Amino acid sequence: MRKLLTVLLVLALASFAWAGWNHSETIFQFASDDSVMVGGTGSISGTFYYMNSPHGIVVDADGKMWVTLHSGYGQDQSGSPEFVGYNHGNGDAADTCHFKPLYCFNADGTHASFSPITMFELPDGTMDTVYAESIDNGSGKGISLDADGNILWSSYSTVYRFDYSTGECIGKWTPSIMGSITEAVQDPENGLIYVGYVVPGGKPLYLLDEELELIGNAIDTTTQITRSLAVIPMDDGVHLYNGTTWSGHGTFHWFSADPEFEAFTMVDTLGNLAEFVSPDDDSTYYDVEMWSSSLDVTPDGNLLIGALRQGWAGPLGSRWWIMDALTGEYYEHFGTPVSDEYGDAPYGFYQAGGVNGPRGGFFTDENTLYTVDFYLWTVDKWEYTTDVVEEAPTARTFALQQNYPNPFNPNTTIPYMIDEAGNVQLSVYNVLGEKVASLVDEYQPAGAYNIDFNAGSMPTGMYIYKLQFNGQELTQKMLLVK
Repeated sequence: MRKLLTVLLVLALASFAWAGWNHSETIFQFASDDSVMVGGTGSISGTFYYMNSPHGIVVDADGKMWVTLHSGYGQDQSGSPEFVGYNHGNGDAADTCHFKPLYCFNADGTHASFSPITMFELPDGTMDTVYAESIDNGSGKGISLDADGNILWSSYSTVYRFDYSTGECIGKWTPSIMGSITEAVQDPENGLIYVGYVVPGGKPLYLLDEELELIGNAIDTTTQITRSLAVIPMDDGVHLYNGTTWSGHGTFHWFSADPEFEAFTMVDTLGNLAEFVSPDDDSTYYDVEMWSSSLDVTPDGNLLIGALRQGWAGPLGSRWWIMDALTGEYYEHFGTPVSDEYGDAPYGFYQAGGVNGPRGGFFTDENTLYTVDFYLWTVDKWEYTTDVVEEAPTARTFALQQNYPNPFNPNTTIPYMIDEAGNVQLSVYNVLGEKVASLVDEYQPAGAYNIDFNAGSMPTGMYIYKLQFNGQELTQKMLLVK
C-alpha cells in the first residue's frame, strides 16, 4: 500500500487527487457556523444546549439529506401549552420540553419545508413528540432508507418510518424492553427489517416485517456493544453484520438461509489484522482489532466501515475502510485521522477530510459518498476517482501537502515528495516572516517524506512552512492552537 501511495504521489503533482476516495467538501460543520441549522435557544447552560453529534445520514430520491443527531438539547419549548402537566417519565409533571428533532436539508443546505421534525401525527391519528426528556425517544441512534426509499429512524428506543417526500410519519415500533437501539436496516429483497440494542445485556436482535410488526428474534442475544447493522442478501441467503465497539472484536458476520424460519448463526468476525503498517508513521502493529462504530453497504455489495477514534480503538481507528463482505479483505482506507483533543472540543476546529468518530455513510452512486462524524460534528462529501486527476499540470518536480492534523497542538506531520534527488530545505516561519524552525536541510533521494514537527515551545498562532527544492519553493499555512 505504501509503495503504491508513493507512486501516486509522484504522478499527481498538480492536483493531489489520488485514485480512490477523496474528500470533496464539508457540507455542514455543526460545531461552527452551521450550528444555527440545529440551534436551540440557549436556555440550557453550558456549550451543549444545541443538538450535536451526528449519528447517521441518508440522501433520499429527491436529493434531500436526512441527518439524525444524538446529543444536546433542541429548541426550548418552555411554557408551551401542549406540555403543561406533561409527564417526562421521571415522576414529575412539567411544562418544559426540549425537542430533539429529525433534520432534513435540501441540496442547497436549507431546511426542507417540514424540517425539523418534532411533533407529528401517527398513522392511528394520535400525536407523538420527539424530545430530550422522553423515556422512549429523543436521541438519534441511526438512520437508513427502507426498500421504498422512505426513512427508517431510530430515536432512542423507537423506530419511526417517515415518507421521504412529505415528512409524514407512516410507521412506528417500540420494543417491550426499553433501551438504546441500533439503526434499523431493511433487506431490499425480502423486506425484513433488523434492529438490536447498543448494549446487549441478554437482549435480542429483532426481526420485523415490512409493516414494522415484530416477527421474532433474528439473534437471541448479541455479546458486544453494537451501534450499527448492515444486511446483504446473496444467492445463498441473508448475511447480517453488526459492528462491535468498546473492546470491540471487529465486525460480526451472521448468516441465515431463510431468516423467517431459520435463526442466524455466527460465521466469522471480520476487520481484524495480524499485522498493520500505519500510513501515518510507518509503525507496525500486530494482532489489532477494529472497533466498527458504523456499517453501511457499498454499491457493489461490500462493507463501508467507520472505525472508532484512535485514542480508544488503536491504530485502525479514525478512518473509513472498504472491506469485502465475505472474506474480510481490505480494499481501501481513507480519511485523515484527527486526534481526540479536537474531537472532544470541536468548536472552531476544521480538518478537510478529518475523521475521529465515523458514525454513518450513504452512497448516492458508486462514485459519491456522504458521511457524518460523531465527534467532529461534520457532514462530509467524498468522490471516487478512478485515475489520478491533474487539473493544472506543471513542470514542477516536487509537491508540498497540507500538514495533519491542522490545527495542531503541539505535534503535526508535514508531507512532501520529490521525484528526483536534490537538495531539500523545509523551514517554518511566523507571520512576520521570521524563521522559527529548520526541519530539513540536506540532500535527499527521490520519494515521499513525512516530517514530524513539534511546536511545544512556540505560542499559539498561524505559521507558514516552506519547501525549497532545485531553485523553486512551495508554501503552506498551519495553525497552532494551545
